Amino acid sequence: MKFLLYSVFLMIVLTGCVTNDESPNEHEKMNEETGENTTDTTYNYDGDGGFLWKIDHEETTAYIHGSIHLGHVDYYPLSNEIEEAYASSDIILPEINMFEVDITEEELNEMAIFDDGKTLDEVLSEDVYNHLSDIFKKNGVELESLNKYEPWYIETLLSGFVQEESDLSAEYGVDLYFLQQAIEDNKEIMELETVESQYDMLTGFSLDTQTDRLETFIETYEVQAEGLNNLGYHWINSNTEEGKEGVKESLSTGFESSDDEFQQEMNDNRNIDMANKIDDLLQSNSGQTYFAIIGTAHTVIEPSVPSILKEKGYDIERIY
Repeated sequence: MKFLLYSVFLMIVLTGCVTNDESPNEHEKMNEETGENTTDTTYNYDGDGGFLWKIDHEETTAYIHGSIHLGHVDYYPLSNEIEEAYASSDIILPEINMFEVDITEEELNEMAIFDDGKTLDEVLSEDVYNHLSDIFKKNGVELESLNKYEPWYIETLLSGFVQEESDLSAEYGVDLYFLQQAIEDNKEIMELETVESQYDMLTGFSLDTQTDRLETFIETYEVQAEGLNNLGYHWINSNTEEGKEGVKESLSTGFESSDDEFQQEMNDNRNIDMANKIDDLLQSNSGQTYFAIIGTAHTVIEPSVPSILKEKGYDIERIY
């Protein structure tokens, strides 16, 4: 059930993903069904992007890496600055250690099924429900079999469909890349969050927030995979001004399309908690070097982890 945690990232960005006609290469191809020419975008994922900050406090150092949870095989190795920051670190700080995530079907159902007898077709309009049903049918699933599940869970399933249609994969996500290296290098791994806190967040949104987000996702579903590709392209090219701005625009738009409750829980509160944990580690002055791997949204959407730590009085250096 690890896809639930990857969906935390996808739920932030997918409703805001937009395509960019200028950066990738485009070529026309014939649609076999309609006979019309359509535009096919080809992305080059071989770049030197990424986001990296450094904080020194007495004898202790913390790197904050703004990563992406879905990636492409061509991403690697990452830029020298990021790879060297990892290599110099003693302790790795992911949001969650994905290799230790475990949840049973029974636990999932307890979280995801309506507990008041409601059904999905009761909270969505008929038109929206029918559109959603068509999407699921195209992916080999009958929506009726999922009618008892809450909107947030249905959105995670849609996110999975989008990921499958895109060029990106969790297998090549940057956090997983460094976690695998950390295990091979016998580095200590210390989570910034807990599995329980992320599940509580996903299941804690009001029904109105869940429904609004799901409806927006359904309305824009057909362009989401291309938008995700575009985001992945800009992230790996974020060492350029165009790439950096492309990432910020996609992530910012995703939040702007959501209500205050979603942004507060998905970004603001989590950023405060993660910044506080990094602050505690720096104040402990262990003399060790930490490498935090957090989604880029947590580093560029205010209040961001770097800006919160700066407000606490740290001198933060943007090194990449």
